[in-house]
Amino acid sequence: MRGTVFNLLINIPVFSGISPELFYKMEKAINERKFSKGELIFKEGDPGDAFYIIKSGAVEILKGDPSKNRQIRLAIRGEGDFFGEMSLLEDSPRFACARTVRDSTVLEISREDFRNLVGKNPPMALEVMGVLSSRIREADLQMIHDLEKKNEQLEKTNRQLIETTQKLQKSNENIRSANRFLEAIISASQFFIVVTDNSGKIFIFNNAAKKVFGYEFNEVAGCEIRDIIKPIDIEDIMDDLEKTLSRAESWSGEIITTTKNKTKRVIELIGARILDDKGEIFTSLYMGLDVTEEKNIEHQMILLDRMATRGEMAGEIAHELNNYLALVQGNLELLKMNLEVGKYELLEEKLNSIQSGLEEMTKFTDGLMMYSNPEINKETFNFNIFIENELFFLRPQTRFDSVDITCELDPDLPPLMADRSQLQQVLINLLNNAADATLNNERGQRKIRIKTSYKSDEKAILLSVKDNGCGFTEECINKVFSQHFTTKERGHGFGLLAVKRVIKNHEGRVWAENDPEGGAIFRVQLPVDIAGKQQNVAVKSY
Repeated sequence: MRGTVFNLLINIPVFSGISPELFYKMEKAINERKFSKGELIFKEGDPGDAFYIIKSGAVEILKGDPSKNRQIRLAIRGEGDFFGEMSLLEDSPRFACARTVRDSTVLEISREDFRNLVGKNPPMALEVMGVLSSRIREADLQMIHDLEKKNEQLEKTNRQLIETTQKLQKSNENIRSANRFLEAIISASQFFIVVTDNSGKIFIFNNAAKKVFGYEFNEVAGCEIRDIIKPIDIEDIMDDLEKTLSRAESWSGEIITTTKNKTKRVIELIGARILDDKGEIFTSLYMGLDVTEEKNIEHQMILLDRMATRGEMAGEIAHELNNYLALVQGNLELLKMNLEVGKYELLEEKLNSIQSGLEEMTKFTDGLMMYSNPEINKETFNFNIFIENELFFLRPQTRFDSVDITCELDPDLPPLMADRSQLQQVLINLLNNAADATLNNERGQRKIRIKTSYKSDEKAILLSVKDNGCGFTEECINKVFSQHFTTKERGHGFGLLAVKRVIKNHEGRVWAENDPEGGAIFRVQLPVDIAGKQQNVAVKSY
């Protein structure tokens, strides 16, 4: 046997007790093999049929870890070391794979040849068993050491996990406490609060929102904000709201909406969108107040303010009229005195003075009516919605207690361009007149019917206000819109005359007629297309 191989083998415990004669016999059993760097000598699962001794180079022993799809290095064997020794004891697949770390030369001895050598030399068998037992014990000790180290790491990790779990439990409790506090605040808030998630679905709906809109949470959970806020004033207001929020801006405004039970409510609404760190929608917040009662009071205050203003004007008018009346009264007293003393020649003069004073009074009152036409500020709006909104504020008033007001509104009306405030006064006057006309009816039998329609042949909107009162006499029906005409005990005749002037200013017409079924009908016709006559008009689309 060559000297280098011989010197190598005798330093290996397995072969240290072998006589030179046996070394010579082993020469034929040894197969010298050369491997390049990184080359596999055998792989895990290959048949374990040979034993290897490293003559030069180095070999790493690798074990596969399927859970992480990688290989774990178990050991590195150097020159003079051996591997694959378990093949000498059992006929089983390779437990691991062997791969060269650098260019290497190994001596390969098959299990069959080695067993033949051991069978002819019993001391060698004992030596082999001792070496293998030592290697197994060494492997067991290393495994125990590794397990102890891993146990220490697991215990440390477990302690950290327990500490982290405790911190998480404390954090979760803090979060739950904060959520309970927040829920209590949201629940007790006088503002209605509705919150939607990043997909626009409702997941918070507080008690105030239930009260305003009439829904329970389970009825709106998962719905969209449009399912509970249904504007009847400005139809595209929700589109404007969403466009504003999409620009990461807040929105605020008033909306007249219908509730679950179809009642109308005026709400002040604020909308805001909350974004996450990435600038994406995290949630959307909608909150506000029901201001229906406040708006009713405000509406009535406006009417009272108008009445107060009229009262002041009436005082000024009364003062001026008193001047004329004083002149008339003075001449009447003089006329009486002249009659008593027989000065008949002065009667004509006094009568002429009285007539002159009365003519001045008539001119004065006519002048008031001439200057009663306010400036017109037109805008485009939905006439049906305008009527519904006005009724919303008028119905609670005392004048309309026990009055059944119903509407038949044409859904196909085109937009109307008109002065909203002036038409408001027209509608109020007509409804007040209709309500007064039914005062003598039994309770529960006072009715007003409002109807709209479109006359396409005349491009005009037609409004009719019908009551079931006493109607008009033939004599009265032709004087309804005349100056100073009234059928009321304390009426002044200005209301319907003002209606006529407003409608005339809008280039429309108004007339009255008796209803064959009883009561009176006032009809108003308003043009919707006045070509060439819309200069200097403030237009606002709704």
